[in-house]
Amino acid sequence: MTDKIIQKRKSAPANQIIAALFFAFVVFFPAMPDASAQTPTPTPAADAPDLIGGYELTSSIEFGLRHVEVNGSENKFRSDFNYKSGFRVFDTSVLIEDNQDRRKFFDSLLVTSSGWGADPSGFLRVNLEKTGAYKLDSKVRRVVYFNNLNNHALNQHNANTRHNFGDFDLTVFPESKSLRLRFGYGFNKTDGAGIFTTRAYSDEFPVSSDTDNGSFDLRAGIEGRILGFNLTLSQNYRSFRNDTSYILTAPNLGNNPTNNSRLATFQRTYPIEGDTNTTLFSIQRNFAKRLDFTGRFVYSDTETSFNLLETITGRDNSNNTVDLDRFEISGNAKRPQGRGDIGLTFLITDNFRISNTFTYDQFNISGGNQFFESLMRRNAAGNPLATVLSRTLSHRMTGFRRIINTIEADYQVRDFIGFNIGYRFGDRRVVLEGFDRNLLTTANPSLIEEEFDNRTNTLIAGMKIKPTKNWSIYADVEHGEADNVFTRLSNYKFTNLRVRSRLNIKDFSLNLSAITKDNDNPA
Repeated sequence: MTDKIIQKRKSAPANQIIAALFFAFVVFFPAMPDASAQTPTPTPAADAPDLIGGYELTSSIEFGLRHVEVNGSENKFRSDFNYKSGFRVFDTSVLIEDNQDRRKFFDSLLVTSSGWGADPSGFLRVNLEKTGAYKLDSKVRRVVYFNNLNNHALNQHNANTRHNFGDFDLTVFPESKSLRLRFGYGFNKTDGAGIFTTRAYSDEFPVSSDTDNGSFDLRAGIEGRILGFNLTLSQNYRSFRNDTSYILTAPNLGNNPTNNSRLATFQRTYPIEGDTNTTLFSIQRNFAKRLDFTGRFVYSDTETSFNLLETITGRDNSNNTVDLDRFEISGNAKRPQGRGDIGLTFLITDNFRISNTFTYDQFNISGGNQFFESLMRRNAAGNPLATVLSRTLSHRMTGFRRIINTIEADYQVRDFIGFNIGYRFGDRRVVLEGFDRNLLTTANPSLIEEEFDNRTNTLIAGMKIKPTKNWSIYADVEHGEADNVFTRLSNYKFTNLRVRSRLNIKDFSLNLSAITKDNDNPA
């Protein structure tokens, strides 16, 4: 394997082609004439930036050609490096600035890029700004992924995909504290071909896959100050989908050719789509430098749906001819969630303050699916077997609500000693409901109903001591119960103690720490 690179570099002053392109751009936004425009401009120094329409242009452009010659496995080379012959762009940047006080469309424009062409990945970034008016940040990336290895999954998990994604963010009045507007857009898309495996009739079969998935985001927000309150309101919308499909292009004996399993045809489509809406509101204000108030509320709502259709023909592991094995599965789910946080800090004196933080979190997950299967077979003699039918319906609903409140007091006794003490209370309630039903029987559905409520109490304390100006000792302890949110275990009873000492002697620093944890699971 050899990699021969021919590279050509150009740097400021910019070449005539780039200068001409940006000159055409700035022509659409000419500067207003003023008295200084009539004054002859001194001849710039040899290393000074180019002047195009009154704008300063500084650029560094690197491009070249790559020739790649591979002696051995090309798939192995592409799986590791994925370089190819052809034109490529190295690190490149173009900067246009105008610091003159006049009417203009922008103050600065910066374009940077790298990796386009024969490289497996590349990016382009554009930053456009006008002081006091707007700021635009945009970035686009591309990644080419290739994987084809003989020693991985029998060379049956391969991919050759192209991933393009990027973000565009615009801020209006970026320096203003009374009003700022934000807008954004993002995209994410992956497509390409590959090979995957499916398991059927006690064997595995390689099938071709066609990857096609992506998403896009829309963002808008406003920030400002009203009556001393710092306010933020933003709205985000995201749409996502996955249309990846799988197909068997020719009859296959499977990875175990000695058994009876065979696939004549196989096809699977599995479209998934959904969207998410998110609203964020925050508020903050300080009253008379004594009371600080901070609040935040986030609400999101996600909905998703899917449909799976799979058909198989061939022969099963019992040597029966499968005329049709058809699966149809569809379902949907919804998850609304609301979370609020409120924090208050009251400075009673310069040495004593009390703070309280309250958090409320609640969400519900509800959804269900339908499962249909039809299996039509013939035995080895060609006689039809009884058709196997499956018809089931399931639904689940999970409700979650958690409340956490922490109150803490801090007191600085003297310059060399201070301590804090606090209390944390938590309450979590979970409700699970649902049913499973077989549509081919008249039996009542199987019901699921559970409810659980859990509470925790924790003591918090800490101390800071400074025996000397260059020596500090910190100590804090937590004692109480820990909530096992994701398990069905009882609350841990725990005691955590931490002590840390830090001593500074000129340029020398000595740090010592000790941590002890004592956890007891009553279950």
